[in-house]
Amino acid sequence: MKNLLLTFLVVTIVCLDLGYTLICHRVHGLQTCEPDQKFCFRKTTMFFPNHPVLLMGCTYSCPTEKYSVCCSTDKCNK
Repeated sequence: MKNLLLTFLVVTIVCLDLGYTLICHRVHGLQTCEPDQKFCFRKTTMFFPNHPVLLMGCTYSCPTEKYSVCCSTDKCNK
């Protein structure tokens, strides 16, 4: 009985998410953010003339540039 209880306790601890982490979209797939990263962002930038580049992911603070979006819920930056 003790073994069963101990096994159940170990499985519970392993499967339990001990801290909430934000999930954000990246250009290809999803990204689980680090605990300190509290925001998702989506930003369009022009590295070269007439060639927009989309950047997406987790961030510590919201970008302030033009054509950027910042949010703080799971998968909100699609």
